[in-house]
Amino acid sequence: MSVEFPLRALPSPLVAEQRASLRAALTGLLAWQLELVRWPELAELPDATPIVSLYLDGRLVGCSGTTEGAPGSRLARAFVQTLGDQRFGGMPENARARLVAQVSYPHSPRQLRPTDAAQELEVGTHGLLLIAPDAQGSLLPDVAREHGLAAEAFLDALAEKAGLPRDAWPDDGLFVFETERVVARPGENPPELDDPVAAAARWLAARVTDTGVEFGFDASNGEGIREPPMLHGRVAILVRALFSQRAARGAAVRAKRWLEQELVRGLAGDRSVALPDSLPLLAGTLALASLAGVDCDDRLAELARAPELRAAPWYAAEVVTALGRRAPDDLYATCVAALGDDPFAPWTLSAARARADEPVIARAAAGIAACVRRTPPHLGGVGPTIPEIARTAAVVEALAPVVRTPDEHAAVTLARQFLLRQQLSGATYAMTPDPAWVSGAFPISPIVHFLQIDVTAHALLALAPR
Repeated sequence: MSVEFPLRALPSPLVAEQRASLRAALTGLLAWQLELVRWPELAELPDATPIVSLYLDGRLVGCSGTTEGAPGSRLARAFVQTLGDQRFGGMPENARARLVAQVSYPHSPRQLRPTDAAQELEVGTHGLLLIAPDAQGSLLPDVAREHGLAAEAFLDALAEKAGLPRDAWPDDGLFVFETERVVARPGENPPELDDPVAAAARWLAARVTDTGVEFGFDASNGEGIREPPMLHGRVAILVRALFSQRAARGAAVRAKRWLEQELVRGLAGDRSVALPDSLPLLAGTLALASLAGVDCDDRLAELARAPELRAAPWYAAEVVTALGRRAPDDLYATCVAALGDDPFAPWTLSAARARADEPVIARAAAGIAACVRRTPPHLGGVGPTIPEIARTAAVVEALAPVVRTPDEHAAVTLARQFLLRQQLSGATYAMTPDPAWVSGAFPISPIVHFLQIDVTAHALLALAPR
Protein backbone atom coordinates (compact mmCIF):
# COMPACT_ATOMS: atom_id res chain seq x y z
CA MET A 1 0.00 0.00 0.00
CA SER A 2 1.52 3.32 -1.09
CA VAL A 3 2.12 6.12 1.40
CA GLU A 4 0.07 9.27 0.84
CA PHE A 5 1.09 12.83 1.59
CA PRO A 6 -0.54 13.45 4.98
CA LEU A 7 -1.15 17.20 4.63
CA ARG A 8 -3.98 18.77 2.65
CA ALA A 9 -2.27 20.55 -0.24
CA LEU A 10 -3.42 23.62 -2.12
CA PRO A 11 -4.79 22.64 -5.54
CA SER A 12 -3.54 25.88 -7.10
CA PRO A 13 -1.59 29.01 -6.12
CA LEU A 14 -3.26 31.55 -3.87
CA VAL A 15 -5.00 34.39 -5.68
CA ALA A 16 -4.88 38.01 -4.55
CA GLU A 17 -8.21 37.83 -2.72
CA GLN A 18 -7.11 34.77 -0.75
CA ARG A 19 -3.83 36.40 0.18
CA ALA A 20 -5.65 39.50 1.38
CA SER A 21 -8.06 37.40 3.47
CA LEU A 22 -5.22 35.45 5.02
CA ARG A 23 -3.25 38.59 5.84
CA ALA A 24 -6.32 40.10 7.46
CA ALA A 25 -6.88 36.90 9.48
CA LEU A 26 -3.26 36.80 10.66
CA THR A 27 -3.31 40.50 11.50
CA GLY A 28 -6.45 39.90 13.57
CA LEU A 29 -4.86 36.96 15.37
CA LEU A 30 -1.77 39.06 16.16
CA ALA A 31 -4.02 41.76 17.62
CA TRP A 32 -6.03 39.20 19.59
CA GLN A 33 -3.00 37.61 21.25
CA LEU A 34 -2.00 41.00 22.67
CA GLU A 35 -5.22 41.72 24.57
CA LEU A 36 -7.21 38.45 24.24
CA VAL A 37 -10.20 40.36 22.91
CA ARG A 38 -11.83 40.84 19.47
CA TRP A 39 -11.46 37.35 18.04
CA PRO A 40 -11.01 37.89 14.27
CA GLU A 41 -13.21 36.68 11.45
CA LEU A 42 -11.64 33.54 9.94
CA ALA A 43 -14.04 32.66 7.14
CA GLU A 44 -13.31 32.02 3.47
CA LEU A 45 -9.83 30.62 3.99
CA PRO A 46 -8.08 28.03 1.80
CA ASP A 47 -9.10 24.42 2.33
CA ALA A 48 -5.57 23.20 2.96
CA THR A 49 -3.22 22.56 5.90
CA PRO A 50 -1.94 25.81 7.45
CA ILE A 51 1.51 25.84 9.04
CA VAL A 52 1.94 28.93 11.18
CA SER A 53 5.36 30.37 12.05
CA LEU A 54 6.00 33.23 14.45
CA TYR A 55 9.10 35.42 14.29
CA LEU A 56 10.48 37.92 16.77
CA ASP A 57 13.12 40.35 15.53
CA GLY A 58 14.04 37.94 12.73
CA ARG A 59 14.23 34.85 14.99
CA LEU A 60 11.81 31.92 14.78
CA VAL A 61 9.97 31.52 18.10
CA GLY A 62 7.27 29.02 17.17
CA CYS A 63 5.94 26.81 14.38
CA SER A 64 2.93 24.51 14.20
CA GLY A 65 0.35 23.15 11.77
CA THR A 66 -2.83 21.17 11.98
CA THR A 67 -5.27 19.32 9.74
CA GLU A 68 -8.08 19.37 12.28
CA GLY A 69 -11.35 21.20 11.62
CA ALA A 70 -12.64 23.56 8.96
CA PRO A 71 -10.19 25.94 7.20
CA GLY A 72 -10.69 28.80 9.68
CA SER A 73 -10.48 26.49 12.68
CA ARG A 74 -7.25 25.00 11.36
CA LEU A 75 -5.62 28.42 11.11
CA ALA A 76 -6.81 29.36 14.60
CA ARG A 77 -5.60 26.10 16.16
CA ALA A 78 -2.24 26.32 14.40
CA PHE A 79 -1.77 29.92 15.56
CA VAL A 80 -2.63 29.14 19.21
CA GLN A 81 -0.41 26.06 19.20
CA THR A 82 2.44 28.14 17.79
CA LEU A 83 2.05 30.72 20.55
CA GLY A 84 2.75 27.96 23.06
CA ASP A 85 5.67 26.40 21.22
CA GLN A 86 8.66 26.34 23.58
CA ARG A 87 11.10 24.47 21.32
CA PHE A 88 12.85 27.67 20.25
CA GLY A 89 13.32 29.22 23.66
CA GLY A 90 10.00 31.04 23.90
CA MET A 91 9.44 34.78 23.92
CA PRO A 92 10.85 37.35 26.32
CA GLU A 93 8.40 39.37 28.36
CA ASN A 94 6.63 42.27 26.62
CA ALA A 95 7.67 41.03 23.15
CA ARG A 96 4.25 40.10 21.77
CA ALA A 97 3.73 43.46 20.10
CA ARG A 98 6.71 42.77 17.82
CA LEU A 99 5.63 39.33 16.60
CA VAL A 100 5.47 38.65 12.87
CA ALA A 101 3.18 35.84 11.70
CA GLN A 102 3.54 33.69 8.62
CA VAL A 103 1.20 31.00 7.34
CA SER A 104 2.49 28.48 4.81
CA TYR A 105 0.27 26.15 2.79
CA PRO A 106 1.86 23.14 1.08
CA HIS A 107 1.36 22.50 -2.61
CA SER A 108 2.81 20.31 -5.35
CA PRO A 109 3.89 17.41 -3.11
CA ARG A 110 5.70 14.48 -4.68
CA GLN A 111 7.56 11.45 -3.48
CA LEU A 112 11.34 11.18 -3.69
CA ARG A 113 13.46 8.10 -3.34
CA PRO A 114 15.90 8.79 -0.49
CA THR A 115 18.81 7.78 -2.71
CA ASP A 116 17.87 10.50 -5.23
CA ALA A 117 16.91 13.20 -2.76
CA ALA A 118 20.19 15.13 -2.61
CA GLN A 119 20.22 15.52 -6.41
CA GLU A 120 16.52 16.37 -6.84
CA LEU A 121 15.98 18.57 -3.79
CA GLU A 122 15.87 22.31 -4.45
CA VAL A 123 16.81 23.93 -1.17
CA GLY A 124 15.06 27.20 -0.50
CA THR A 125 12.09 26.04 -2.59
CA HIS A 126 11.30 22.54 -1.33
CA GLY A 127 10.14 21.48 2.08
CA LEU A 128 10.62 17.90 3.29
CA LEU A 129 8.28 15.43 4.95
CA LEU A 130 9.17 11.94 6.12
CA ILE A 131 6.75 9.16 7.06
CA ALA A 132 8.16 5.93 8.47
CA PRO A 133 6.63 3.18 10.65
CA ASP A 134 8.19 4.55 13.81
CA ALA A 135 9.08 8.13 12.85
CA GLN A 136 7.68 11.23 11.22
CA GLY A 137 9.02 14.72 10.67
CA SER A 138 8.76 17.70 8.37
CA LEU A 139 10.73 20.85 7.54
CA LEU A 140 9.47 23.93 5.74
CA PRO A 141 11.61 25.42 2.94
CA ASP A 142 12.22 28.32 5.35
CA VAL A 143 14.49 26.10 7.48
CA ALA A 144 17.05 25.85 4.69
CA ARG A 145 16.85 29.60 4.09
CA GLU A 146 17.13 30.50 7.78
CA HIS A 147 20.15 28.30 8.40
CA GLY A 148 21.86 28.30 4.99
CA LEU A 149 21.49 24.53 4.58
CA ALA A 150 22.55 22.91 1.32
CA ALA A 151 20.80 19.72 0.18
CA GLU A 152 22.79 17.21 2.23
CA ALA A 153 22.60 19.30 5.39
CA PHE A 154 18.85 19.82 4.91
CA LEU A 155 18.31 16.08 4.64
CA ASP A 156 20.45 15.53 7.73
CA ALA A 157 18.32 18.07 9.60
CA LEU A 158 15.19 16.09 8.71
CA ALA A 159 16.84 12.87 9.92
CA GLU A 160 17.68 14.54 13.23
CA LYS A 161 14.18 15.94 13.67
CA ALA A 162 12.49 12.62 12.83
CA GLY A 163 14.96 10.64 14.93
CA LEU A 164 15.65 8.24 12.07
CA PRO A 165 18.99 7.92 10.21
CA ARG A 166 18.82 8.50 6.48
CA ASP A 167 19.92 4.96 5.68
CA ALA A 168 16.80 3.70 7.51
CA TRP A 169 14.30 5.80 5.54
CA PRO A 170 11.70 3.79 3.61
CA ASP A 171 11.73 4.10 -0.17
CA ASP A 172 8.16 5.41 -0.28
CA GLY A 173 8.11 7.66 2.78
CA LEU A 174 9.94 10.82 1.67
CA PHE A 175 8.11 13.78 0.11
CA VAL A 176 9.12 17.19 -1.14
CA PHE A 177 6.61 20.01 -1.34
CA GLU A 178 6.48 23.72 -2.06
CA THR A 179 4.61 26.39 -0.12
CA GLU A 180 2.54 29.49 -0.64
CA ARG A 181 3.33 32.00 2.13
CA VAL A 182 1.49 34.98 3.56
CA VAL A 183 3.02 37.26 6.19
CA ALA A 184 1.37 39.71 8.58
CA ARG A 185 3.10 42.27 10.76
CA PRO A 186 1.86 44.39 13.63
CA GLY A 187 0.58 47.74 12.39
CA GLU A 188 0.63 48.52 8.68
CA ASN A 189 1.68 45.72 6.35
CA PRO A 190 3.93 46.48 3.38
CA PRO A 191 2.39 46.12 -0.09
CA GLU A 192 3.22 43.32 -2.48
CA LEU A 193 5.95 44.18 -4.98
CA ASP A 194 4.48 46.13 -7.88
CA ASP A 195 7.23 46.17 -10.50
CA PRO A 196 10.28 43.95 -9.81
CA VAL A 197 12.67 46.30 -11.60
CA ALA A 198 11.35 49.42 -9.88
CA ALA A 199 11.43 47.63 -6.51
CA ALA A 200 15.06 46.60 -7.03
CA ALA A 201 15.96 50.16 -8.02
CA ARG A 202 14.29 51.55 -4.89
CA TRP A 203 16.20 49.09 -2.69
CA LEU A 204 19.49 50.02 -4.34
CA ALA A 205 18.80 53.75 -4.14
CA ALA A 206 18.15 53.39 -0.41
CA ARG A 207 21.69 52.03 0.01
CA VAL A 208 23.15 55.37 -1.16
CA THR A 209 23.55 57.64 1.86
CA ASP A 210 24.82 61.18 2.33
CA THR A 211 28.25 59.84 3.29
CA GLY A 212 28.70 56.90 0.93
CA VAL A 213 27.21 53.59 -0.10
CA GLU A 214 26.02 50.81 2.18
CA PHE A 215 27.37 47.52 0.83
CA GLY A 216 25.02 44.95 2.33
CA PHE A 217 23.75 43.15 5.38
CA ASP A 218 22.14 40.02 6.77
CA ALA A 219 18.40 40.25 6.07
CA SER A 220 17.49 38.79 9.47
CA ASN A 221 19.41 41.19 11.71
CA GLY A 222 20.81 44.08 9.68
CA GLU A 223 24.42 43.21 10.48
CA GLY A 224 26.70 44.08 7.59
CA ILE A 225 30.23 44.23 6.24
CA ARG A 226 31.64 47.72 5.89
CA GLU A 227 34.48 47.18 3.41
CA PRO A 228 34.30 43.88 1.51
CA PRO A 229 36.77 42.89 -1.22
CA MET A 230 36.40 45.03 -4.36
CA LEU A 231 33.94 47.37 -2.66
CA HIS A 232 34.49 50.07 -5.26
CA GLY A 233 33.92 47.67 -8.14
CA ARG A 234 30.67 46.57 -6.54
CA VAL A 235 29.61 50.19 -6.13
CA ALA A 236 30.34 50.69 -9.82
CA ILE A 237 27.84 47.94 -10.68
CA LEU A 238 25.27 49.71 -8.49
CA VAL A 239 25.95 52.99 -10.29
CA ARG A 240 25.40 51.37 -13.67
CA ALA A 241 22.17 49.75 -12.49
CA LEU A 242 20.79 52.96 -11.00
CA PHE A 243 21.58 54.96 -14.14
CA SER A 244 19.49 52.45 -16.09
CA GLN A 245 16.38 53.65 -14.20
CA ARG A 246 15.20 57.22 -14.68
CA ALA A 247 13.61 57.38 -11.22
CA ALA A 248 16.94 56.45 -9.59
CA ARG A 249 19.18 58.98 -11.37
CA GLY A 250 19.60 61.16 -8.28
CA ALA A 251 20.98 58.27 -6.24
CA ALA A 252 23.12 57.21 -9.21
CA VAL A 253 24.72 60.64 -9.43
CA ARG A 254 25.51 60.69 -5.71
CA ALA A 255 26.98 57.19 -5.79
CA LYS A 256 29.07 57.97 -8.86
CA ARG A 257 30.40 61.13 -7.25
CA TRP A 258 31.41 59.18 -4.15
CA LEU A 259 33.08 56.51 -6.32
CA GLU A 260 35.03 59.09 -8.34
CA GLN A 261 36.30 60.81 -5.20
CA GLU A 262 37.31 57.51 -3.62
CA LEU A 263 39.22 56.37 -6.70
CA VAL A 264 41.06 59.68 -7.03
CA ARG A 265 42.22 59.44 -3.43
CA GLY A 266 42.99 55.74 -3.56
CA LEU A 267 44.98 55.90 -6.79
CA ALA A 268 46.93 58.85 -5.34
CA GLY A 269 48.09 56.61 -2.51
CA ASP A 270 45.59 57.38 0.24
CA ARG A 271 45.68 54.19 2.33
CA SER A 272 42.37 55.00 3.99
CA VAL A 273 40.72 54.01 0.70
CA ALA A 274 40.69 50.22 0.58
CA LEU A 275 41.50 49.58 -3.07
CA PRO A 276 42.59 45.99 -3.84
CA ASP A 277 46.28 45.16 -3.40
CA SER A 278 46.05 42.50 -6.13
CA LEU A 279 46.69 43.93 -9.60
CA PRO A 280 43.97 41.83 -11.34
CA LEU A 281 41.39 42.90 -8.74
CA LEU A 282 42.46 46.54 -9.04
CA ALA A 283 42.23 46.32 -12.83
CA GLY A 284 38.79 44.74 -12.54
CA THR A 285 37.68 47.50 -10.17
CA LEU A 286 38.78 50.23 -12.57
CA ALA A 287 37.18 48.40 -15.50
CA LEU A 288 33.84 48.31 -13.69
CA ALA A 289 34.23 51.96 -12.77
CA SER A 290 34.95 52.84 -16.39
CA LEU A 291 31.80 51.01 -17.48
CA ALA A 292 29.89 53.09 -14.90
CA GLY A 293 31.13 56.30 -16.54
CA VAL A 294 34.11 57.12 -14.33
CA ASP A 295 37.09 58.54 -16.23
CA CYS A 296 39.93 56.13 -15.43
CA ASP A 297 40.75 54.60 -18.81
CA ASP A 298 44.33 55.88 -18.99
CA ARG A 299 45.26 54.20 -15.71
CA LEU A 300 43.34 51.11 -16.78
CA ALA A 301 45.29 50.98 -20.04
CA GLU A 302 48.52 50.96 -18.01
CA LEU A 303 47.33 48.04 -15.89
CA ALA A 304 46.21 46.19 -19.01
CA ARG A 305 49.88 45.74 -19.97
CA ALA A 306 50.76 43.96 -16.70
CA PRO A 307 51.73 40.26 -17.05
CA GLU A 308 49.77 39.35 -13.90
CA LEU A 309 46.50 40.18 -15.62
CA ARG A 310 47.06 37.46 -18.23
CA ALA A 311 46.66 34.84 -15.50
CA ALA A 312 43.22 36.13 -14.46
CA PRO A 313 40.84 35.76 -17.45
CA TRP A 314 37.74 36.96 -15.57
CA TYR A 315 39.28 40.34 -14.68
CA ALA A 316 41.13 40.52 -17.98
CA ALA A 317 37.80 40.22 -19.79
CA GLU A 318 36.36 43.04 -17.67
CA VAL A 319 39.30 45.21 -18.74
CA VAL A 320 38.84 44.33 -22.42
CA THR A 321 35.11 45.09 -22.13
CA ALA A 322 35.92 48.54 -20.77
CA LEU A 323 38.79 49.37 -23.17
CA GLY A 324 37.51 47.66 -26.30
CA ARG A 325 40.08 47.91 -29.10
CA ARG A 326 42.39 49.90 -26.82
CA ALA A 327 43.04 46.70 -24.88
CA PRO A 328 46.19 44.76 -25.87
CA ASP A 329 45.47 42.01 -28.38
CA ASP A 330 47.31 39.41 -26.33
CA LEU A 331 45.18 40.24 -23.27
CA TYR A 332 42.03 39.56 -25.26
CA ALA A 333 43.62 36.38 -26.63
CA THR A 334 44.10 35.04 -23.08
CA CYS A 335 40.38 35.56 -22.42
CA VAL A 336 39.42 33.65 -25.56
CA ALA A 337 41.86 30.84 -24.81
CA ALA A 338 40.34 30.39 -21.35
CA LEU A 339 36.98 29.50 -22.92
CA GLY A 340 38.36 26.02 -23.45
CA ASP A 341 38.71 25.54 -19.70
CA ASP A 342 35.54 27.26 -18.48
CA PRO A 343 32.57 28.09 -20.72
CA PHE A 344 31.02 30.22 -17.95
CA ALA A 345 32.60 33.45 -19.19
CA PRO A 346 30.01 36.22 -19.47
CA TRP A 347 32.70 38.90 -19.37
CA THR A 348 34.52 37.26 -22.28
CA LEU A 349 31.28 37.44 -24.25
CA SER A 350 31.04 41.13 -23.36
CA ALA A 351 34.68 41.59 -24.35
CA ALA A 352 34.01 39.96 -27.70
CA ARG A 353 31.11 42.37 -28.22
CA ALA A 354 33.40 45.30 -27.41
CA ARG A 355 35.85 43.99 -30.04
CA ALA A 356 33.07 43.15 -32.55
CA ASP A 357 34.50 39.62 -32.80
CA GLU A 358 31.57 37.68 -34.26
CA PRO A 359 33.07 34.16 -34.10
CA VAL A 360 33.95 34.53 -30.42
CA ILE A 361 30.56 36.10 -29.70
CA ALA A 362 28.88 33.00 -31.12
CA ARG A 363 31.19 30.62 -29.26
CA ALA A 364 30.96 32.40 -25.90
CA ALA A 365 27.18 32.86 -26.18
CA ALA A 366 26.64 29.16 -26.80
CA GLY A 367 28.91 28.31 -23.88
CA ILE A 368 27.18 30.43 -21.27
CA ALA A 369 23.71 29.51 -22.57
CA ALA A 370 24.59 25.89 -21.85
CA CYS A 371 25.37 26.80 -18.22
CA VAL A 372 21.70 27.64 -17.54
CA ARG A 373 19.82 24.70 -16.04
CA ARG A 374 17.02 23.39 -18.28
CA THR A 375 15.54 21.07 -15.65
CA PRO A 376 14.75 21.25 -11.93
CA PRO A 377 16.09 21.65 -9.36
CA HIS A 378 17.11 25.31 -9.73
CA LEU A 379 15.51 25.52 -13.16
CA GLY A 380 17.01 28.53 -14.93
CA GLY A 381 19.78 29.05 -12.40
CA VAL A 382 23.52 28.90 -12.87
CA GLY A 383 24.65 27.03 -9.81
CA PRO A 384 23.98 25.96 -7.18
CA THR A 385 27.44 27.40 -6.48
CA ILE A 386 27.22 30.57 -4.38
CA PRO A 387 26.67 33.32 -5.57
CA GLU A 388 24.13 31.56 -7.78
CA ILE A 389 21.89 34.58 -8.26
CA ALA A 390 24.69 36.91 -9.35
CA ARG A 391 26.04 34.24 -11.74
CA THR A 392 22.59 33.82 -13.26
CA ALA A 393 22.13 37.57 -13.65
CA ALA A 394 25.56 37.87 -15.28
CA VAL A 395 24.51 35.36 -17.92
CA VAL A 396 21.43 37.40 -18.83
CA GLU A 397 23.37 40.68 -18.89
CA ALA A 398 25.92 39.30 -21.32
CA LEU A 399 23.68 37.04 -23.40
CA ALA A 400 20.47 39.04 -23.84
CA PRO A 401 21.96 41.64 -26.24
CA VAL A 402 23.29 38.97 -28.61
CA VAL A 403 20.61 36.27 -28.57
CA ARG A 404 20.49 34.57 -31.96
CA THR A 405 19.41 30.96 -31.46
CA PRO A 406 16.35 29.34 -29.85
CA ASP A 407 18.64 27.77 -27.26
CA GLU A 408 20.04 31.16 -26.26
CA HIS A 409 16.57 32.68 -26.12
CA ALA A 410 15.39 29.84 -23.86
CA ALA A 411 18.40 30.32 -21.59
CA VAL A 412 17.66 34.03 -21.13
CA THR A 413 13.96 33.40 -20.50
CA LEU A 414 14.58 30.65 -17.95
CA ALA A 415 17.29 32.65 -16.17
CA ARG A 416 15.05 35.71 -15.84
CA GLN A 417 12.24 33.55 -14.46
CA PHE A 418 14.66 32.06 -11.94
CA LEU A 419 15.75 35.54 -10.84
CA LEU A 420 12.17 36.71 -10.36
CA ARG A 421 11.50 33.72 -8.10
CA GLN A 422 14.36 34.81 -5.83
CA GLN A 423 13.41 38.45 -5.31
CA LEU A 424 12.47 39.23 -1.71
CA SER A 425 9.39 41.13 -0.58
CA GLY A 426 8.58 42.49 2.84
CA ALA A 427 5.02 41.31 2.22
CA THR A 428 6.09 37.64 2.08
CA TYR A 429 9.39 37.55 3.99
CA ALA A 430 8.95 37.08 7.74
CA MET A 431 12.60 36.62 8.70
CA THR A 432 13.37 40.32 9.11
CA PRO A 433 12.33 42.90 11.69
CA ASP A 434 12.04 45.61 9.04
CA PRO A 435 10.41 44.81 5.68
CA ALA A 436 12.14 47.83 4.10
CA TRP A 437 15.43 45.99 4.54
CA VAL A 438 14.44 43.34 2.00
CA SER A 439 11.70 44.65 -0.29
CA GLY A 440 13.04 44.46 -3.83
CA ALA A 441 16.42 42.93 -2.97
CA PHE A 442 17.97 39.72 -4.27
CA PRO A 443 19.94 37.50 -1.85
CA ILE A 444 23.27 36.00 -2.86
CA SER A 445 21.66 32.54 -3.11
CA PRO A 446 18.31 30.84 -2.39
CA ILE A 447 19.66 29.72 1.01
CA VAL A 448 22.07 32.52 2.00
CA HIS A 449 20.11 35.69 2.59
CA PHE A 450 22.95 38.14 2.84
CA LEU A 451 21.99 41.12 0.71
CA GLN A 452 24.69 42.81 -1.39
CA ILE A 453 24.40 45.81 -3.65
CA ASP A 454 26.20 44.13 -6.54
CA VAL A 455 23.89 41.08 -6.55
CA THR A 456 20.71 43.17 -6.70
CA ALA A 457 22.35 45.52 -9.21
CA HIS A 458 23.25 42.61 -11.50
CA ALA A 459 19.69 41.29 -11.18
CA LEU A 460 18.22 44.69 -12.00
CA LEU A 461 20.40 44.98 -15.11
CA ALA A 462 19.35 41.48 -16.13
CA LEU A 463 15.62 42.16 -15.70
CA ALA A 464 15.38 45.73 -16.97
CA PRO A 465 13.91 46.16 -20.45
CA ARG A 466 16.51 46.93 -23.07
